[in-house]
Amino acid sequence: MSGALRGSLTLRVTLVFTLIVALAASSLGVYLYRAFAGEIVRRDDIQLLGKLRQVQTLLGRPGAAELLRAQPDVFRDTMSGQENSLVRILGADGRLLADINALGEHYPVPPSAGAAPGTSAIAAWTTRRGDPGRVVAGSARLDADEVTVVVARAYAERSAMFAAYRRQIAGAAAVSALAAALLAALMLRRGLRPLHTMAEHAALVRPGTLARRLDTAGVPSELLPLAGAINAMLDRLQAGYVRLSGFSADLAHEFRTPVTNLLGQSQVMLAQARSVADYEALTASNIEELERLARMIDSMLFLARAEQDEVRLQRRPLAALDEMRKVADFYDGMAQERALTLACTGDATVLADAALLRRALANVLSNAVRHADEGSTIVLHAEAQGERTVLSVTNSGLPVAPAHLAHLFERFYRADTARSDAEGSTGLGLSIVSAIMVLHGGEAGVQADGGRITFTLAFPAA
Repeated sequence: MSGALRGSLTLRVTLVFTLIVALAASSLGVYLYRAFAGEIVRRDDIQLLGKLRQVQTLLGRPGAAELLRAQPDVFRDTMSGQENSLVRILGADGRLLADINALGEHYPVPPSAGAAPGTSAIAAWTTRRGDPGRVVAGSARLDADEVTVVVARAYAERSAMFAAYRRQIAGAAAVSALAAALLAALMLRRGLRPLHTMAEHAALVRPGTLARRLDTAGVPSELLPLAGAINAMLDRLQAGYVRLSGFSADLAHEFRTPVTNLLGQSQVMLAQARSVADYEALTASNIEELERLARMIDSMLFLARAEQDEVRLQRRPLAALDEMRKVADFYDGMAQERALTLACTGDATVLADAALLRRALANVLSNAVRHADEGSTIVLHAEAQGERTVLSVTNSGLPVAPAHLAHLFERFYRADTARSDAEGSTGLGLSIVSAIMVLHGGEAGVQADGGRITFTLAFPAA
């Protein structure tokens, strides 16, 4: 039972709801019972005081003393419910003048409360059978003497009535709890139907069904966030699957080219005897292809670690201008081969991992050096913009169509054949730049104005 209770949300909620209804019904029943019992006791007390006044009135009439000696039962018979009424009259000296007690009960005699006692003067007592009783004492005039009148009554019918009322309350509480359990089970079965629908939908998720989404039209408002989160998750899964499929195809294509080159060159070389110079040339060519493969594998491993948050940053405030100059000095020789000028401007402090910052700048600058017009100037600029520090690399070259700009940071993406330069490039440089910026909580961007293109690295302000 404990395992079923822990495993079933419907059972747990039903039991809790049933318990709440049972407690509420029981509490209401106890309240109504006490209110009812209190009202019955109050009315009986008022009636008992009325009986006392009747006896006091009879004793005050002429000839009451003679009547008391001759016919004492008259003082009981004048009251309604006389079969349970007990009357005792005591003289001023405590002498018993009359004791009307057909039941033979022993009840206490409270102190006299005067000629007009109130409900506070009434005392409780219990009969030999265990029934409740009430008694009150007051003063009266009998001829010229003052006497004490004690009126008591046993309420056997009250106990039976209260017992029946308690049974009715207990039965009503039990029926209410049972009805609540049934209604709760039906309500939960209907209320949890959207969850079952979500579970069925999740069970059908396959690579070929990622485009299907949960219908939120009839979903309760409480489950809308869950349905929205599931649909958003499916969006991410679909986008990731599409990227993964494309990446796998691109990866196979990128690996096939160098592997094909290696196999083709080696097979041609082995087809007949070659000179030592030929073998050396083949070895050098193979080394270039293998180095390109090594760089590609290294880049892919970095991207995989970055996506799994396995790259640990060591952030510290850095002078952006100094970092740009260090990267520019490294590429100065390559730039001079194409008569390019590297200019570093601006001044700002950037909070970043020094090694990753230089790698991002190096990838962007390498891209700019390869594609810039010969004899042009590449500008590296740093500036603080509100809550961001923006580093930019601007070069002039062949125009890039606006449709390609949003895809430049994708893996192995080629804008066009004119801007493709397979030699020394893995097609992953800008993807690594984007991953580095995501790790820093920043953003990589690109803008183009004709043949002038600017790559930006926006870091959160230091």
